[in-house]
Amino acid sequence: MGKHNKGFTLLELIIVVAMLGITMGIAAPNLIEMISNNRIATAAADLATAMQQGKAEAVARVNPTTLCKRNTDGDDCVGDGDWSQGWIVFSDLNGDASVGDDDEILLVHEALHPNITFGGTAGVAAFITFRPTGASSVNNIEALVVCDERGFIDKSRGLLVTITGRGSVMKASETGQATCL
Repeated sequence: MGKHNKGFTLLELIIVVAMLGITMGIAAPNLIEMISNNRIATAAADLATAMQQGKAEAVARVNPTTLCKRNTDGDDCVGDGDWSQGWIVFSDLNGDASVGDDDEILLVHEALHPNITFGGTAGVAAFITFRPTGASSVNNIEALVVCDERGFIDKSRGLLVTITGRGSVMKASETGQATCL
């Protein structure tokens, strides 16, 4: 019975490591782009879901609910900044777009990735209130646009918000906007 060598030679190991390096060099940029695109799409979908929840709660509770940009503690609304700082949905008994003692916070969404910007046109820049009928505080069709450090690109997403309280996710360029908000 002869001896059989098992294992790799140094040359074989160097070749495998070089091949892995080349493969990773090709795959990494695509992976980073895919992750960035998914962050944008997820942010838009999460806000659309929060809008649906706000509308449903307003109808079910028969009192207004508000979706607004959250403060750092996640317990009230803020007027400055953009939607990337996160948002809250709350029952807004007096309809003042501010969390009062009798209001109940229904949803708190944490801040988005630091590279994300998420702005809105004037009618949805700070908050959206849903009435017990399901209608929103929006008077016209308003837009929200999600971008990242790459700017307004094909993968940027937008939401159109109507008086009916519906938020439709689409390509940002389909919202009528031409830049990040």
